[in-house]
Amino acid sequence: MEEFQLSKFTKEGAQLLREVTEEFNRLGIDASRLPKTFPDDSGKIKLVFVGQYSAGKSSIIKMLTGEDVAIGAAITTQDSTPYEWNGLEIIDTPGIETELRPDHDEITYEQINHAALLIFVITNEGFSQRMGDHFRTLAIEQKRAANMVLVVNKMDRTALGNVPEQQQVIYEDLKKVTTPHDPKDLFVSFVDTASYFKAMQETDERRKNRRLERSGHDVFVANLNRFVAQKGVLQKINLPLNTIAAEIRNASGGSSDKEKADIAAYVESVRKEKKILLDAKRECLEDIDRIISDFKTEMSRHGRETADRLSFTKDAQADDESKLSDAQERAKLFAEDCAQKISDRIKKFSEQSDENLKTYESSTFVQQVQVNLLGNLEAGSSELSQGLTAIAGTGGIMAGALAVQQGAQVAAQFAQTAVTPLGHIAANVAGRGVGNALMAQGIPQPIAGFLGGKAGGLLTELPIFRTDPTLLNKFARIFTGNGAKIFGAGLAAVGLIFTAWNAYKENQRAAELERELRRQRNDIMTNFKNYAEDIGRELLSKVRAYMTQNVDPIVAAFDEKIKAVEAMTANEKIKSEKLSELLKQTENLIADIQACK
Repeated sequence: MEEFQLSKFTKEGAQLLREVTEEFNRLGIDASRLPKTFPDDSGKIKLVFVGQYSAGKSSIIKMLTGEDVAIGAAITTQDSTPYEWNGLEIIDTPGIETELRPDHDEITYEQINHAALLIFVITNEGFSQRMGDHFRTLAIEQKRAANMVLVVNKMDRTALGNVPEQQQVIYEDLKKVTTPHDPKDLFVSFVDTASYFKAMQETDERRKNRRLERSGHDVFVANLNRFVAQKGVLQKINLPLNTIAAEIRNASGGSSDKEKADIAAYVESVRKEKKILLDAKRECLEDIDRIISDFKTEMSRHGRETADRLSFTKDAQADDESKLSDAQERAKLFAEDCAQKISDRIKKFSEQSDENLKTYESSTFVQQVQVNLLGNLEAGSSELSQGLTAIAGTGGIMAGALAVQQGAQVAAQFAQTAVTPLGHIAANVAGRGVGNALMAQGIPQPIAGFLGGKAGGLLTELPIFRTDPTLLNKFARIFTGNGAKIFGAGLAAVGLIFTAWNAYKENQRAAELERELRRQRNDIMTNFKNYAEDIGRELLSKVRAYMTQNVDPIVAAFDEKIKAVEAMTANEKIKSEKLSELLKQTENLIADIQACK
């Protein structure tokens, strides 16, 4: 069946306006300049049905809309009856010139004054004298023929029915009233609403089509379509659609090629700064691994030399104990030296990272990136560029990646691992060596704050530097008492071997005693090695924990900045694609309307 284009377009336009408004609100775009209603803010397009009482206006409206809009006992209706339909307002006026209710004419004329399309309905009997006069008053005297469609209803009551031959007979009678206008100029339509409603109930397709043809439905709707196309009624739809299209275009003002290049340069600068810090961290950990490896190698060598120097005889017991005490002192010094080297390397890591980042941030490339971002903001560019500038900050892309407290305090905490008294044997070394040296040196203040100090402080508190009772107890167990991990077995072995030597002087026992001596020496060397492994593992674990707690959050902050930009870029792409889709829908609807002839 023929579709009433005005209804179709207003329905699609209203739906489009809802979608655009919802999408603007979802995307955070100002929707205040969009039309508030459709087709426009000045009011809906009105289709006013007028004509004599009982001419079947309500039936024609129902045939057109598919909705039951019968006004009932119209002769007693005080007001016209409006119906909302697909963005249109259909007005079913009371019958006119009935002489029963003179006020009906006044009501009807008020609605006629606001009609975009005036549908004048008469029956197959044609114009009565009164109805003819009324028509000529509207069409000729008030010059309303330009927005009038003439409909002849109840063609089923004619002798031949709604066929061309019968229509021609009535057509000639109509000209007597419509002159100087030809009924064709009034888009005259002959309809049989009774046949239309029967067709809607018909299940047989052929009978349905025959009834539809007799109803005149398609000719009537086609005439309405020609009317709205020729008379410019559709322009009332185009105007708000043009407004919608303009607002979508304004909201679609995405990033220019230059802005996209600036954004890519910013991300590149952040990735580079992240790489600077990660490279420094990696090199620092590699160096600390070597420091600890050297420490373990030195301790293994020291254990071997110590075991070789022991005599394990009664006469040499005092000398062996002296040698063990010296070995203990030297092991302590090795630990101090390892701690100092680690402290120095972390200090170097902090200083180098600070310097490298400062150098990079002062480079021409990074400075230009910042200038471009600020320039985009001042120029009122795209939302993406403005959001990016907010992320980057206005004080520089990178104000620093490392923040520390006074280095001397931190270094002293670190050195405490090596210099804290570890029982009465180690008491004489407290407070000397690395601790005092670093207390005196201090560590320079690196960059003051990552992005205004928000990323936290690097070296603010090094877990490896704190006094760890568990670790200290381990040292104490190693270096003191008969149960000492390294030397306990060796000292106990002195008495055992002496007794065995006196009890077995035979030569055949000499080899067995020699094997026992080697076992004791191997135990001492193994315990030195195990000690070095334990201490090295503790130190490395705490260094890595420090990196995780203090450096990795800064790296994560770099990642967050990159992710924020990537998320904004992705959102802009989604936004651009959605707005492009809505703009295409709007432009297609405008083109469809303009194509109507």
